[in-house]
Amino acid sequence: MTEAPHRIYVGGESIIPSNAGSFADVVNPFDNSVVGRVYLADEAEAEKAISRALAGFEKTRGLQSYERFESLSFISRKINERKGEFADLIRAEVGKPSVAAAGEVDRAVITFQLAAEESRRVGGEVVPLDIAASAGGRYGVVRRFPRGVVLGISPFNFPLNLVAHKVAPAIASGNAIILKPPPQAPLTSLKLAEIVEASGYPAEAFSVLPCSNQIAEKLV
Repeated sequence: MTEAPHRIYVGGESIIPSNAGSFADVVNPFDNSVVGRVYLADEAEAEKAISRALAGFEKTRGLQSYERFESLSFISRKINERKGEFADLIRAEVGKPSVAAAGEVDRAVITFQLAAEESRRVGGEVVPLDIAASAGGRYGVVRRFPRGVVLGISPFNFPLNLVAHKVAPAIASGNAIILKPPPQAPLTSLKLAEIVEASGYPAEAFSVLPCSNQIAEKLV
């Protein structure tokens, strides 16, 4: 029996897209075996992801640094606990040797933990303004704020850690993110979505949209 395609992940919900007949096979480049298949998002899902990301941002922008730290630490810890699953999937999707696949998972664990630590250092600075007599004794206060929705488009060669390089900083700084995973290796990103959803970060603020380049351009 042919395996059913993996659902896409839109703002906290795993869904079958409106165009349910549109899916892609995930092929191991080493032996050309089909290791899975995934539904492809259409315009309707892209719009839904954007709408949910905007709603999610209204929550993420108000998170305290300790809350972002806890979510990122959770993600780092759970990736490490499921290291074997991720390494097996990376090996199947992109044909990496086992040692390299396991090493990539280790790097992703570190990436999320570093982001957790940085989430507590998103501060600002105090700038002296006394460069002129009129501003004597005055100071400017610089603060940093999250910007909104991030679109992450990730390549295939590091299907977990290069995804982490986009997702982790977005969470650390309190932004929402829509991820367009590599078409060669979308299953690793969808597995990561399970962990992000359980991390306590607002569910609407994260989506994984396997899709065509045309839909990705519309997202941009």
